[in-house]
Formats: sequence, C-alpha cells, structure tokens
Amino acid sequence: MRKIFLLSFDDGVVWDQWFAEMLNHYSIPCTFNLNSGLEDFVWHYDDHFPIRRLKLADSVHFYDGHEIASHSLHHHWLNSLTDDQLRYEVGEDVRELKRIFGREKLGFAVPFTACGEREVEIIRPLVSYIRLSEEKADFALPKDPYHIYINSLYNAPDVRGKIRAFAENDAAVSCFVMAGHSYEFEVLRQWEYMEDLLRYIRSFDFEFMTTMQFVEEFFP
Repeated sequence: MRKIFLLSFDDGVVWDQWFAEMLNHYSIPCTFNLNSGLEDFVWHYDDHFPIRRLKLADSVHFYDGHEIASHSLHHHWLNSLTDDQLRYEVGEDVRELKRIFGREKLGFAVPFTACGEREVEIIRPLVSYIRLSEEKADFALPKDPYHIYINSLYNAPDVRGKIRAFAENDAAVSCFVMAGHSYEFEVLRQWEYMEDLLRYIRSFDFEFMTTMQFVEEFFP
C-alpha cells in the first residue's frame, strides 16, 4: 500500500528559512506557497506580533529541495475579484515566481478559503494544480489536480489521530495533505511541537512528496 504524505505551507514568511532547515533534517519535502507582491507588507498577528515576508530574490536558496507554488500576488479573497482581476493575481504571481526561482511549472494554493468552481475554472489554465483550503476527512486521491483538499492543519487538536487513521487505512493508494504557516511556530511557540510532530510523522511508512511530484505521478 502506498501512503503519500504532502506538506503545504503558505505565505513565504521569514520563519520559512528555519522551518526548511528542520524539514531538511528529517528529509521531508514541503511545498511553500508564496505571494510575490507582498514582500514589503507587514501585518500584525493579534494586533501586536509583526509578520514579515522574505525578500524572495534573496531567499531562493532557503527553498532548495522544496517546491515553490503560487499563493496569488496579493493574497486577496478570490471570490471578491472579477474574472480579469483573478487572472492577473494568479498569472502575474506565477510569472514572477518562475522568474525569481527559475521553475518551469507552478501549482497554486488558495489564499483564505473562498474558491468555488468559477475560481477553479479561471485559474486552472494558468497552473499545474490547485490546492484548496477546505478540509476533507477521507484519504482518497483527488478527482483531478485542480481539487486537492487538505486533511488537517498541523496544529489541529486531533492531528495525530488523523495521521494515525491515515497510517491504518487499507486503500491501495491514499494521500494526506497537511497545511499551515511557519509564523505560527514563532507566534504560538510551537517550534518544539512541530519538531515532535515531524518525528511522529517520520515514524510511519509514508512516502513524502511535494505537491508537484504527487501531481506529476498520479495525474500525468
């Protein structure tokens, strides 16, 4: 039985560099979903803790061994955009990330949670896949590469139970997508928690892939 485990982390914040080092230690690849139009934007978690993005052109090496994907240019709610605005937000981000990182193909991870079929149909010609933000309970492969749901946030109260259920499922091929943001490790003081979780995940016989590797194998 093949059990494919995917990590997908959003926003391209400064803490990605230390998270990538931790992932490298455990030989676990991750897909980092970046906004190329927000390098100088700072927002405050709980109105006081500043969340800063990386300067992407200076940070290419931090992501060596991992996948880069688009998270839109400015992290808008997608359902608030017109068709043309949506094409620009995704298309321009894809073009800029390809330029910065020298990648030939990019996937897309939805910012926030608002992505219906209108948005999917507009985005799909621009990218290789779409990772949605809604969760699903089962571990079946997605119906196509444009409807990849997550199974859990990394700090969900029952995340270990979900991972164990995934390990114990008897499907011939199954997948588990875990998502989050590396700034949460700093803000919520969860660095040790995350490293313990990675060790727990590593204790199972999972196959670790980036989202693009998964898509290229199962949706060629």
